[in-house]
Parts: sequence; structure tokens; C-alpha cells
Amino acid sequence: MAEQVEESRSNMSAENEKYDENYLLSLAEIKSENDQQLHDEGYHQHAFNLLISEKLSFTRPLPDTRDPQCKDKVYPTNLPKASIVICFYNEAYSSLLRTVHSIYHRSPNDLIHEVILVNDNSEIEGLLPKLRTYLSNHLPAVKLVTSAERLGLIRARIFGARKATGEVLVFLDSHCEVNDGWLEPLLARVQENSKNVVIPIIDMINADTFIYEKSPLVKGGFNWGMHFRWDPLPASTGPISHTDPIVSPTMAGGLFAINRVYFHHLGEYDPGMDIWGGENLEISFRIWQCGGNLEILPCSRVGHIFRKRRPYGSPHGDSFLKNSLRVAHTWMDEYKKHFFNIRPEAAKMEYGDISKRLELRKQLGCKSFKWYLDNVYPEQSIPSVNGQGREAKFMRPIVHKDIVVKQKGLLKHTGSGLCVDSVGDVHVKKSLLRLTVCNLSNENKNQVWYETGNKEMRLANVLCLDVTGEGKTEFARLTKCGGFGSQEWIWNTKDGRSQLFNPASGMCLTTVNIEPGSYLTLAVCSSSQLLDFHLISAS
Repeated sequence: MAEQVEESRSNMSAENEKYDENYLLSLAEIKSENDQQLHDEGYHQHAFNLLISEKLSFTRPLPDTRDPQCKDKVYPTNLPKASIVICFYNEAYSSLLRTVHSIYHRSPNDLIHEVILVNDNSEIEGLLPKLRTYLSNHLPAVKLVTSAERLGLIRARIFGARKATGEVLVFLDSHCEVNDGWLEPLLARVQENSKNVVIPIIDMINADTFIYEKSPLVKGGFNWGMHFRWDPLPASTGPISHTDPIVSPTMAGGLFAINRVYFHHLGEYDPGMDIWGGENLEISFRIWQCGGNLEILPCSRVGHIFRKRRPYGSPHGDSFLKNSLRVAHTWMDEYKKHFFNIRPEAAKMEYGDISKRLELRKQLGCKSFKWYLDNVYPEQSIPSVNGQGREAKFMRPIVHKDIVVKQKGLLKHTGSGLCVDSVGDVHVKKSLLRLTVCNLSNENKNQVWYETGNKEMRLANVLCLDVTGEGKTEFARLTKCGGFGSQEWIWNTKDGRSQLFNPASGMCLTTVNIEPGSYLTLAVCSSSQLLDFHLISAS
């Protein structure tokens, strides 16, 4: 099945494609049992829509999301060369190769010293032989190295970095697509100062539809539970430049560039950390406290598939919590108490030996965490025990995203003449949906659906029509609106008939039968009248 898709993809010409969201949505439609199997396998194994990924070319076109001023920037002709390190564990073949192809497709060849793929002992049957064959035939310059055992992302990056010989290390995740002009800004900024660690703007690739979405200018922060977060730029900094570097207290972790010698001098990653989690805050604190700089560069953009869950676990328990403990005890000084106030169970957990990391901190002459908070992240509020915590210097603006309503009305099932409403109250999450007698009076607001510019269908403008699982028998439900692909609905209109297509599932809205009380579910899109719906105006 996957081999058949691979053959069809190899016949595609990227030059004949244009970035077209409607084209992407059309790729999501399930038309056979093989499609259904590939779709379900993808969400189970990779947490994204493998059906679309397998149909896309490796060098698909992308929208250029840079500010126009970025295109006028001129960079030195003697930029350092990059070793691009990509670690993967059980990554989908198509998304991994699309990551690699995008690098060669959108980067000057003379700036790429090498691309290193680090296979962290992947277990997907047939992935490695297939990958080796493809690289040998099409990308012989790519270096594929395999760890003898599962290292986890953190130690796998150390493993890959030690094999690199380029002047600058560029770390990327294995499900990315770099955009036009992404590499030059990173290399130029590192060239200016070897202690500059720089990050591209991370654009969003929708895991359900593969639509490429521009991200706003933000910076990295964290909360006292040790979770990374995106913070808006403080208003007090004045007008926002769309090209200048943005000082960032933390990094998301997946994508950044750093001088190779400086990376090793700074202590690489903490090798005592397991698998995944916390390493991004650890290296962020270390960069700042030990004399480096961390910046986001608006003129460098890389798309990243943002998944709703991590499709692999940690074999030895909660690696995030253990790793966060190592960060707290090594770098946060007296401020670690705020972490333990949120996670009291962590106080008695084992976190391994950190003596070498403490010695590293001493050798590098690193500053205190108080210095970091005062000078790098002054807008971070400090929790207080007595109600007298530090007041933030900058207030974070609360951004309310306006909802644009395209149309509203009753959602009528054409064949039965019945309308769709909720089995439970419209405010109850996960309520099933059913067919019932249409009520056209003004008093029946609970049957009125709002179609938004985000392709959502909101019942009573409260909760969203959603697909909450995988497979043919999953019922449609109401869930909290969150901009998820499973909440996107596209009207497919043909010959006077209309159906609601959900790209995330690849199927259309339907009903079990045409009797009142029948539940709504999903089915492969077809000419069946059970799939026909339309909006009618309420009086």
C-alpha cells in the first residue's frame, strides 16, 4: 500500500504544483479501505495524517511567510557552513524525507557542510532498509548513523553532534519543512558572535491537513510547572520590528543553531536526562546564565508538524518530571521551591547524580537564577507565599481572537427533513449529536449552528462539531473549540447537493438512519443521500 503511494509520488513534479489549501484538503478524502488503513495507522503511530503525507511530494511548494523586508536583507558571502543534525525515532518515512529534501531544496549548497540523520534505534519494520536505499539512490551526501540502543532525543542529539564537523550545528526535528531563506539568517547571526544561539520562527504545519500556517512574532517563556510556553512580545518594548532578532528567555527546543565548538564548551545537553522533556529549559537557562545569548530570528522560518500528543512513551517512567528535577536542582537555586509548590510529589523523587553538571556550572562561572529573572525574564511573575510576590515589569496582553461568522442557521439533513441538535445541553462537552424535528422559532437557539471563518461549525456559538476518534464508527460530538483539524468542516457542493467533509478523518458527516433521534457519525464520502446536509435560515 505505502509502496503504491510512493510510486505515485515519484511521478509527481513539484514544479507543476502550487501551494493550494483546497488541494491539500482533497488529499485527505478516504476513498478505499487502503486509505482508511493508512489514515488510522498514521494517527496511531505518528499522531498526524499519514494519508496526506504519503501523497505529498518531498519538495512541495510552501507559502513564503517572511516579512517582505526580509527579502531585501543582504548577508555576508563568507558565512560558516552548517552541520544539520536530525534525530528520529519511528518517524514516518515520508515526513522524514520531506524534512531532508526541504533542506536541499531551499538552502544554498555551499552553506551545507553535511546533513546527519541519527536513527535512535527505530523499531518500525522495514523503515531503515527502505531509507538506506532511497538515500543511496537520491541523497548520497546524507549521513545516516544508528545508535546501538535507544538513547532518547536528548542523548541522540549529543551522539549526532559529536559526529558533526561543520562550524555551526543546526538541530531540526524530523517532521519539519524549512522555508525560503531560512538558513542564511541563522548562520549570519552565529558568525557575528559565537555565543549567539539562534532560533527560527516556527510556523505551524497542521497535523490533520498539512496546511502551512504563518506563526506570529512571539518569544519563549516558561511556567513554574517547568513547561515551555510562548509569550507575546511586551508592549513596552515599542514598535515591533519584523526583521530584528527577538531576545528570548527560553527556546521550544526542537529547532536552533549554535556554534559547534561553543555547544561542546557549554556542556552539550545534560547526558543524565532521559528520552525527552525539560532539555529545552535546561539549555536555555545555561546559555543565559553562562554568558550566551538566545534569540529568535523573524527572517528565518521553519514549518513544524504540531501534534496533539507525543506518539511514543518513556520506558522508565515520567522522563519529563525527572529531567525537570535535574534542571531545578542544577540551575534554579532558591527559586526551585516554586516548582515544588506546584509538583510536591517531585520533592522525594530520584533524579540521578548532578555533581558533574554543578561542576560545569562552576567552571563556566555561571550567574545565579535571580540574575536570569532580573535581567533576561523580568516579566516573569514570581509566586508568593505571603501574597507579596514580585510584580511583573511588563503585563502580558490577553489576545482575544475574533470569531468571524460566515453564516448561521439550522443544520438540516436533506433526506429526512430533520435538523441536527445535541443530545445533552449545548454547554456539555462530548455530547452526541442527533436528528430531531426542526424548530424554526426564535426561541430555539439550541438548534442554530454558526459556521466560522476558521471552518468551524459551532452549535449555539458555544461548542464545536468535532471528530473525537479514529475509524468509521466514531460518532460526531461537541467539544471545546480549539482550532483543531478535527473541528474543520468543508462544504462539498455538487449538482445542487452539499455534504460536510472533515479533512482530519477524511470522511463526511452522515447519520445512522433517517429517523428522529438517529445519531450523527462519519462515512466515506459518496453519492448516498444520507450524507446530504444544508444550512437553512431560522426566523
